[in-house]
Amino acid sequence: MRYRIEYADDRRCSFASSREDLLRRLKQAGSETISDIRKLYKTGVSDSVMEKYKMYMKP
Repeated sequence: MRYRIEYADDRRCSFASSREDLLRRLKQAGSETISDIRKLYKTGVSDSVMEKYKMYMKP
């Protein structure tokens, strides 16, 4: 499963190739503000999973 991490500045995003990779990136985000986390499906559809992973982000 792939995840797209969108940042608040709307100019960039990053991708995580697995849940473990996503959790590692969230812990390393530091002072960057994440605006949304989207789960990407093979069909091209994406769902927001921000609420599910909010607890893993640093305040």
